[in-house]
Amino acid sequence: MKLVLLHSSDTHGFLLPTDYQDKENYEAPISLSRVSSLVKAERKKYGTENVLVTDSGDCLQGSPLASYTHQLPLDDGLAKFTAAYNEIGYDARALGNHDFNFGLDYLKYYIDHNDAPIINDNILATNTDKPAFGQAYTIVEKARLKIGIMGITTQYISHWEPEEHTKGLKFVSGFKVLQKLAKKLRPQVDILVALYHGGFESDPLSGEATEPHTGENEGYKILTEIPEIDAFLTGHQHRRLNLVTQNTAIVQPGYRGEAVAKVVLEVEKDKNGQVSIKDMQTELIDTKDYEPDPAIEKIVAPLDKGTQEWLDQPIAHLSEPAPIDNAIEGRIKGAPFINLIQQMQLWFTKADISATAIMSETAKGFSKNVTMREVLLNYPYANQLCIVNISGKDLRDIIEYACGFLEKDKDGHIKFIDRWIKPKPMLYHFDMFYPVQYEADLSKPVGHRLTKLTLNGKEIEADKIYKLAVNNYRALGGGFYPGYSMDKIEKTFDQDYVQMFSEYLTKNDVKVDTRKNYKFY
Repeated sequence: MKLVLLHSSDTHGFLLPTDYQDKENYEAPISLSRVSSLVKAERKKYGTENVLVTDSGDCLQGSPLASYTHQLPLDDGLAKFTAAYNEIGYDARALGNHDFNFGLDYLKYYIDHNDAPIINDNILATNTDKPAFGQAYTIVEKARLKIGIMGITTQYISHWEPEEHTKGLKFVSGFKVLQKLAKKLRPQVDILVALYHGGFESDPLSGEATEPHTGENEGYKILTEIPEIDAFLTGHQHRRLNLVTQNTAIVQPGYRGEAVAKVVLEVEKDKNGQVSIKDMQTELIDTKDYEPDPAIEKIVAPLDKGTQEWLDQPIAHLSEPAPIDNAIEGRIKGAPFINLIQQMQLWFTKADISATAIMSETAKGFSKNVTMREVLLNYPYANQLCIVNISGKDLRDIIEYACGFLEKDKDGHIKFIDRWIKPKPMLYHFDMFYPVQYEADLSKPVGHRLTKLTLNGKEIEADKIYKLAVNNYRALGGGFYPGYSMDKIEKTFDQDYVQMFSEYLTKNDVKVDTRKNYKFY
């Protein structure tokens, strides 16, 4: 008999096939509406009774539509948003880290209005040490088989979210929880599945480390040390991944609903009812070949209409544009838009130095007439701004770490090293710093590349404490930078970046600094 598993993850609120850059374009090869059509086609092909459908989170944040929905009363916005996900008919779901971005009340409303069981094993209530919401597991019957489903989320959420978004919660290692739960569930089920909003800290095949083993991603450890799991359905890293290794089917379906991961298990039952898996096949099915589901289009239509009107709202007028013509080139050579972010962060914080990253590979910066659409397309994350007190030595270590992202190719051209491009682009981790003047010789060893680091014409002093303006994701450990820790955060601002851009641009006659203050050679 065949059991088919279909898995989505990291749709990030892209419910319709548009990224909202072009108001008229609804032909993008993404979206929950395309996912829905694909799932319905697969159910028709195999029979609903033989198909299990799951999702591993990051649904509430990421798209302009998701940001607009958050502005509305819950019963007007989030209710319709959640109804679109309910239309898929998921059998089980897990939460993602970005599902916490809008706070616990928002998240709990979403959970309470979700038709599918939310499986949560490692986000615990601090007062009980039991799952704070959802249920620890579910057992679903499909294809005359009992399928146990466990669910975990990256434990690193408390490193990224402000305290009020995680109050009363404890995030523990998903590996440690699954290790115990898998042993308990295995005798009760025919097939054991793990949903994980997290990825792989090492290559699933070679075991070679692909990032520092901080605990953010525990996929390789789970894969190699919990043999009870038959299918490992992952997310978080936005990777396209499908393979079978360690007698486990592993999938991860990319980002924004670009694909649905499919696992097909060929299963046999002997006369005693004992189940054995004879074959495992995995694939990623691109959703671009499926028309958007009219049922989801109908649910989302009011939100989409409101989003388009909201995005066209003018925020401010600049005396000159602040472009970034190419995100990668802008990071290396500098761009007016980068300086504008830095200027804004210094205006709010009155800090000595600012650090920022380019958060979108399609960022184009601002025209003279800045709209909400431009803000969200350039800075799609719901981050907050922090003031961090760091020593000059810490600052040097932080900038040296950023310089380690780069190398020269055989022709002498500066480029980002593969680690930050593959297996998925992570250049939102590359920070630039302002108004410090710094230069780095890329021929020197990593960690010893800075040949100049000054502020207002003076050398940065190793023992002096400087105030640094940076987003909370970085200040709380995102990106594996040295020098940051929670105890160094002096203040976190209440506004997110959309709100800050609106305030800064409307309250100031902004003159964009077009000077270049850093150089790599």
